[in-house]
Amino acid sequence: MSERAGASETAFWGETDDTEALQHYRTLLDTIDDGIYRLDADERLVSFNDAILEITGYTREELFGEHVSVLFGDDSATIEREIDRLRANAGDESGLLELTMETAEGEQIRCEVRVNVLNSGDSVHGTVGLVRDSGERKQSKTEATEATFRRLFENVPGNYLIVQPEDYEIVAVSDAYLDATMTDRTEIMGKTLFEIFPNNPDDPAEGAGNLRESLDRVAETGDADTMPVTHYPIPDRESDSNEFEERWWSPVNSPVFDTTGELDYIVHSVEDITPIVQELQAAGEQELLQDSETADSQLESDDSQVASDIVLRGQELLQEAKREAYEQLRESEERFRALVTTTSDAVFSTNADWSELHSLEGTDFLPDTDEHGPSWVEQHVPPEDQPRVQNAIDEAIRTKSSFELEHRVVREDDTVAWVVSRATPLVDENGDITRWLGAANDVTERVERERYLEDAKERLEAAAEAGAVGTWEWHIPDDQMVTSASFATKYGIDPDAATEGVSLDQFISAIHDDDRERVRRSIQDAIESGEEYEEEYRVWDADDELRWVVARGHVEYDDDGRPVSFPGALADITERKRFERRLEVSNERLEQFAYAASHDLQEPLRMVTSYLRLIESRYADELDEDGEEFIEFAVDGADRMHDMIKGLLEYSRVERRGDPFEPTDLDAVLGDVRRDLEMKIEENDAEITAESLPRVEGDPGQLRQVFQNLLSNAIEYSDDPPQVAVSAVRSGSEVLVSVADEGIGIDPDDSGRVFEIFQSLHAQDEHSGTGIGLALCKRIVERHGGEIWVESEPGEGATFSFTLPAASDDEA
Repeated sequence: MSERAGASETAFWGETDDTEALQHYRTLLDTIDDGIYRLDADERLVSFNDAILEITGYTREELFGEHVSVLFGDDSATIEREIDRLRANAGDESGLLELTMETAEGEQIRCEVRVNVLNSGDSVHGTVGLVRDSGERKQSKTEATEATFRRLFENVPGNYLIVQPEDYEIVAVSDAYLDATMTDRTEIMGKTLFEIFPNNPDDPAEGAGNLRESLDRVAETGDADTMPVTHYPIPDRESDSNEFEERWWSPVNSPVFDTTGELDYIVHSVEDITPIVQELQAAGEQELLQDSETADSQLESDDSQVASDIVLRGQELLQEAKREAYEQLRESEERFRALVTTTSDAVFSTNADWSELHSLEGTDFLPDTDEHGPSWVEQHVPPEDQPRVQNAIDEAIRTKSSFELEHRVVREDDTVAWVVSRATPLVDENGDITRWLGAANDVTERVERERYLEDAKERLEAAAEAGAVGTWEWHIPDDQMVTSASFATKYGIDPDAATEGVSLDQFISAIHDDDRERVRRSIQDAIESGEEYEEEYRVWDADDELRWVVARGHVEYDDDGRPVSFPGALADITERKRFERRLEVSNERLEQFAYAASHDLQEPLRMVTSYLRLIESRYADELDEDGEEFIEFAVDGADRMHDMIKGLLEYSRVERRGDPFEPTDLDAVLGDVRRDLEMKIEENDAEITAESLPRVEGDPGQLRQVFQNLLSNAIEYSDDPPQVAVSAVRSGSEVLVSVADEGIGIDPDDSGRVFEIFQSLHAQDEHSGTGIGLALCKRIVERHGGEIWVESEPGEGATFSFTLPAASDDEA
């Protein structure tokens, strides 16, 4: 405790008796609405408020006596280390621990925890802790405050109970009172004081009548009433018969007013002084009762003297009991102060109009002010926040009610902090506010974190809008699709409703009828398989325009493997689809042109070739050597033109004339190609080796063209007897096929150009070729959804590799 707090302690509590101190406790605790627990020296739960039960879902019986790990799991080790640190360093303040609390249902909740050690001299009695839910879970302030007060009241040392002023129904009772009267809370709550403690019908005392008169005086005058020592036997709860136990009491009845000055409750506190009376009787007063047969008559005749002696002797012993009670109160106050400093960063007091403020406990981020200078709001609240803070204070003063407000304050070092202030008025017997008690928490880190997240969200939204992107998160168990505003607009969904959440059916209803079922199946497949989700489909936007979108996302699961959320993103690809469609139309026209041109060119080319052959045969005797050479060149050119036209026809037919894909055995395809090239293989003394090849999904005729072109090139571009190896390996849903030779190789700079149409790297007198074969291979592989490439160095041979989709009915 700081020196300033110690100096203000007397002013804070004043010269109060137990009942007034209890009222101050209650008033101050009205500002606390977090979870509170207390641990014994073995770190087991010995008390906790209703907020703990509300947050965790446990019952009081399930938690009582359990180790703190039942609430915090593995994080309890962090609490234990903090407790050890505080025990070793008594002057240190507790740090803020960010931990995970486990509920009875297995849910994990992020929370902030503070702990304080409860010391009494050199011994440690345990620890008290505060739990603040750092997520969205919130408890009603009224319920939390009432529960906090009730649990603390039940643990206050001393015999207290609280009754309503009209029928004296019991609404709260301390544990000490239950022990003193040997009663149980379940049988006492909700009943009147006189139902629980009736007069003994066989020995009617004046205790019940005196007690009722005292309670009536308090209700009528509003003043506390101290009763004389009262003889009031109580029922013996351990007896099966209607027996009563002798008891003597020293009672006090005190009023409790609400904020309007109306009598709210009466606190009934008693001291059981039966041992004192018994001591007096044993010490000499028994001579007044020495003859048992005349004891009753003597007691009646000397009743006033006995009562006087009892009171005089009792006062001496009561003073000793008061001193013991004061020590208990002091220890209770220390525990209470530890609780307050655990639940709040600062506890403060102000005068009635808030012109003067003093920090009573906790950190020094709330500077003190006095009534002679500017008000606390004027001095220590930034100008932008002053109207809002002052209005809240003025309204609370007008209504004489508590308030809570989040605002900024200027610290003593001139830095600005965000705080949550809560304050409750104290009123006098006339209902006028005398001062305010409050608590404040420094929430600067939380506010800055929230603002950072809000800024990040706004930047993300702006980026999403600029990039025609939207985001969503589908909460699967409760079927709520929460989306960004841009996403909702794309789907023609009310943006306000979308940010709160709409059902999956409402989301899917905006999808084009022809795509809707496919999207639904794809979502279900992603949930069942756990694989990444990606689909392209059409949606109707808010302007009833049809847009193309691509959606990508993934499914998240809980520890039991149940799908819980499905986050993802959406991008508008309408322009891309339009461009792709224009490109498709252009390619279709180009294919049609290429097919028509090459088809129409074949007939005149055949005619040229035929007439050249006819000239060569008919006029061979008349042609000299140059003429024969010219005709040879012309025929060769016509043949090469024929091959090029034939290749161009095949190239244009890849998309137009291709057969549907089917499971295809690559071993069978390679076998057919080897038979077709049998003569070329023998002429070049080529050796072709092949591993066992897998099955793929493809067009058998086109795959045959690929192998034939690659094998022909491997034989053609080898100086020595060609050595060709064919291999394949499956990787997931793809098959990688490789054709390797030991030929002349290719410069790496030309590895891309060789696949372009009409590109040949060698002169015709070196190697024949039309420059279409590899371009045809590339187009066929791309039609199958694969890629083709070459790895080579000049003089080191070449390896052509390409990918094909694996047959769907084959095991991976």
